[in-house]
Amino acid sequence: MVGVGRALSSSARGTRPRRPHHLRGDQAVTPWRFEWRRTWDAVWAPEFVAEWERLLSSSTHANVYHVPALVRAWAETHGKALGAEPLFGFAAGPGGVRVLATFVLITHGGRYVTRRVLTAAGDSFFGYHDPLVSGANPAEVDWSLFWHAVREEVAGRCDHALLRFVHPAFASGPLVEPSGDPSLVLVLSGLSSLDEALLRCSVNHRGDVRRRLRRIREAGDVKLSVTPGAGSIDQALHDFHERFVPAYSAHWRSRPEGCMLDRPSVADFVGRVMGEGLRSGWARYDALTIDGRSIGWHIGLTFRGQTYWWIPAHDVEWQAFSPGKVLLARLIEQAIEHRVDAVHFLTGAQRYKLDWKPEVRNLSAVRWHAPSAKGAALAWYDSGRRLVSG
Repeated sequence: MVGVGRALSSSARGTRPRRPHHLRGDQAVTPWRFEWRRTWDAVWAPEFVAEWERLLSSSTHANVYHVPALVRAWAETHGKALGAEPLFGFAAGPGGVRVLATFVLITHGGRYVTRRVLTAAGDSFFGYHDPLVSGANPAEVDWSLFWHAVREEVAGRCDHALLRFVHPAFASGPLVEPSGDPSLVLVLSGLSSLDEALLRCSVNHRGDVRRRLRRIREAGDVKLSVTPGAGSIDQALHDFHERFVPAYSAHWRSRPEGCMLDRPSVADFVGRVMGEGLRSGWARYDALTIDGRSIGWHIGLTFRGQTYWWIPAHDVEWQAFSPGKVLLARLIEQAIEHRVDAVHFLTGAQRYKLDWKPEVRNLSAVRWHAPSAKGAALAWYDSGRRLVSG
């Protein structure tokens, strides 16, 4: 099959000989063996996806960004617009551990040079970039050895690699550095009510949330519709197109950052998440309504009793009633009622997240430059830029 093979060809790796891999103390071990898929047709081949699904089912450390349908939704929309080329592969390592790497190669044009960058599928749209590991405890894997082996395998395919959001359990060795952008996780297990969640917060935040909830109730009949759940999927999709998209676009087009939905094929990606994710159960759509009209929204992801915060929006005409903060409070209340273990706020230390006193979980970045003349030049250039920028 085109694009399928156990390792990159010698021409893909360059002419450099493969180095032996060693454990600490130079104790030789069986090298990691990789089976790569280098075309999207090969990635979505039924036998590859079936093995992916089996690994996902067996992994106790998987997250929603490992779900094949979510990865495919990105790959066929925004990823396609970026020209992302797949470099997906199963790796077999010491002790029988199996790992799935879902990398992509994206060409970036700079002022002086063009570089091929290896990153995780989903890139900045995926909150975690962890590899998918079989049932083994990640702490039992020598990740320094793994990342070194990956670097050697892809040496001729990319100039630079950067995976920004890797949990420390999957990252060790000289190719790892602090991400600098931790993930915020609001743990809800053990809580029985919104009041209990608020008891962990400051007095000011408790009072503020209760005042906002009371004030908006005075304006009308307030409800939180959650889809899938009590809300109809067809109604949610209609509300998404007729209410969410116009409100989100109007707000962000007026700001210097611009509107995310205007980036190449991002609107298509979000639409795929809504259409496929709601029906398959790995996405959710929350709509805060007052007298039946939606005024606040959230598109999120769900996986194994965890909620992943993603895209919030609100109607600016209701700004005085803080619909975004009210929606989040009601979402947390509903999550507690339905025994959701945690809400992953992910990266971005916005005040509205920190006010709920989430756990701050540090992330790591895995970064390297290719072991080539161009890679060395780019490493020197990037190091200089970081020094200048402080």
